[in-house]
Amino acid sequence: MRQLRKPKPEKLRVLMLGAASEGDLRVSREQARIRTAVERALHRDLVELDVHPAATTGHLLDGLTRFRPHVVHFSGHSDTDLIVFEQDLDEPHEGAIVTDRAFASAIKATDDPPLLVLLNSCHSAAQIKNLVETVPFAIGMADEIGDGDAITYAAVADGQSVRAAHNLGRAAMELAGLPDHELPTLECAPDVDPSTTFLVKPPQ
Repeated sequence: MRQLRKPKPEKLRVLMLGAASEGDLRVSREQARIRTAVERALHRDLVELDVHPAATTGHLLDGLTRFRPHVVHFSGHSDTDLIVFEQDLDEPHEGAIVTDRAFASAIKATDDPPLLVLLNSCHSAAQIKNLVETVPFAIGMADEIGDGDAITYAAVADGQSVRAAHNLGRAAMELAGLPDHELPTLECAPDVDPSTTFLVKPPQ
């Protein structure tokens, strides 16, 4: 199995991108819930969030190059082969359509790609096989997911493995009575093990 770089004595950087150009999704509310979950986590001081509730492709590129995230979390609209970002406009508008290939190319372009990409958007599970050609782990939704049915992976900030965080996120959705708890799908590169990979590890 591939030996991933061990967590460095630095914070886990999470780039949170939300896009709802037509105003039909409550991405700000979802991001607020995730922020609250991280703030309650055991190792919250080891996590740094960079949050963009009206994300454009510029926010994606700037975030990848300047913030250098370990995790990229996108919330918004997507399909099996596209993701919809916002344009730099104040009024409701048609979003900027980005192909899954272009998105994967952006993720791949940096010298130090993320470890995990999470797409909390409809039908995005079809895109994650391409993503794990670059990143070790990717998560997408196997079908349509309801607005507000956010899966929270704050368990990684509690020192849980990627596998455990995924299972706990799905369990939390089921305990909350959300009908979409089986949709989050974890895809891994063939040479990594999500049960032994930890994204947050406190200093000894």
